Amino acid sequence: MAINHPPVWRIKVVLNETRPMVWRRFDTYSTVTLSQLHYFIQGVMGWELAHLFSFHAEPGLELNDSSTLADVCRIGDTLCYVYDFGDNWEHLVTIEKEMRIRPGVIYPRCVAGKSACPPEDCGGSWGYADMLRTLAGRRNARRHELVEWLGGSFDPKLFELDEANERLAEYAEVAGD
Repeated sequence: MAINHPPVWRIKVVLNETRPMVWRRFDTYSTVTLSQLHYFIQGVMGWELAHLFSFHAEPGLELNDSSTLADVCRIGDTLCYVYDFGDNWEHLVTIEKEMRIRPGVIYPRCVAGKSACPPEDCGGSWGYADMLRTLAGRRNARRHELVEWLGGSFDPKLFELDEANERLAEYAEVAGD
């Protein structure tokens, strides 16, 4: 007997107002809750589940943690995901298309991305831009202090798909997927 799975949707997440542009593309079932989606976004982006978050959609559409993607979105729709109300990281979450389920593939799974996720608590997009300028500048006390705070070097262009999928699998387990 064939197992009847819900549709798989391809989702693109873009972190607004960052240069270089930071984005991820991943596949997941359309029936995941917004609470689970939060964990998936955290995993693929590289965040550490350290702050509060919220989802926003078109006016009049009520969202809660138990709403599923299919309840609140259709193919082509977008949501706004805000992480860390202090740094105010805004992510544009776009439902790109419905995918054919591939036998043997475990969902959710990250399929592509670009650039490193900014470090937690670096001051939002403005603070991140300042951090990158400092790291690219002359060696001085401020740069040394920043490298020490980061725990080593930081490459803003680095994205590792395998690492994103490891984190996604770990966070999906915590989310109860």
